[in-house]
Amino acid sequence: MRVNTGALLSGLMLLSSILAFEAPAQETGRLGINTTLRTYEEELKYLNELGVGAIRVPLQWQFIKIRPGEYDWSDVDRLLKAAQAKQIDVLFTVRTTFQEKPKTFGAGTHIRRGSIQINPPSMDMKEWVHFVEILANRYQGQGVNYEIESEVNETASWKGTRKEYLELLKAGYEAIKKADPKAKVLPSAMGCGIIRNLQLGSGGQNAWRWHDGWLQALFSTKQFDAVSVHDYYFPSEINANGLTFRSYLEHIRDVMKKSGLGSLPVWITETGFVSLPADAGGRMDNGSPGKQAKWLTEAYQQAFELGVERIYWSLLRDNKKPYFGSMGLADAKGDPRPAWNALSQFGMGKERK
Repeated sequence: MRVNTGALLSGLMLLSSILAFEAPAQETGRLGINTTLRTYEEELKYLNELGVGAIRVPLQWQFIKIRPGEYDWSDVDRLLKAAQAKQIDVLFTVRTTFQEKPKTFGAGTHIRRGSIQINPPSMDMKEWVHFVEILANRYQGQGVNYEIESEVNETASWKGTRKEYLELLKAGYEAIKKADPKAKVLPSAMGCGIIRNLQLGSGGQNAWRWHDGWLQALFSTKQFDAVSVHDYYFPSEINANGLTFRSYLEHIRDVMKKSGLGSLPVWITETGFVSLPADAGGRMDNGSPGKQAKWLTEAYQQAFELGVERIYWSLLRDNKKPYFGSMGLADAKGDPRPAWNALSQFGMGKERK
């Protein structure tokens, strides 16, 4: 049998080019950045350079809703178009707001979004589920994934009860999967407590019972495709609240296994480390640009060793938020820190050297 060596060589070259193309894609698919509808346009410019293949965006339905059943999708459509042009996956964290006490919002209170006036935030389960169903239908088949709420164990994030959230999760999961069966749905991550200085006394014990009570109740629903984790603990040097990045992640994994969810993927949808000294309830976390880069490298290595499927860094650029504001890969002016290069090493698959 005669072998066409020219065709064979061409085939081998084609195969090698395909493999070379797929390898970076696999690397970038596991790296994400948190952004917003306000900042994504500027930040998307740098994601290919960083080797980042995903963004996480909070989606607050009150800022899309014009009136019940009528929505302004223009901002979301622009984001999807811009992300898809750069082959960036999108994870929407769909937020809700329960009715605040009257002393917080007066009867005439309005929140202005551009030219649209939004009535005082409220939570109508049927209306919210209707919104989520329209959302998932609109972007069906476009590789969009969904996370239902964020840090519901923290009263600053969630105004309802545990029972109300579990009902919301179940209803939201069913609505999304009906509209877009291939979309991944994530439950809320727990607030990990990094900005608290929890001692080993009764206060600290109660805080962790509250944390795990939420986690166990949430896991019992099994109404999700991957588990969302926020892990801001340090991989080395700083032992905050008796925890490290690895030990907190291992704890979540342990609760998953006990709940029969050991095989589910884990997505760390928020992580980051301070690049400046920051106070956390009386505990001083002495960050620096060099330490931030070192912690990023260590944490990502630990996460991937423990089988984490995807990690979203908290900030591309610094903001003014207390404690978390210095976690940018770049400072407020946009000048990159060493952590910028540290993350890009993972994007290029060079971190294991």
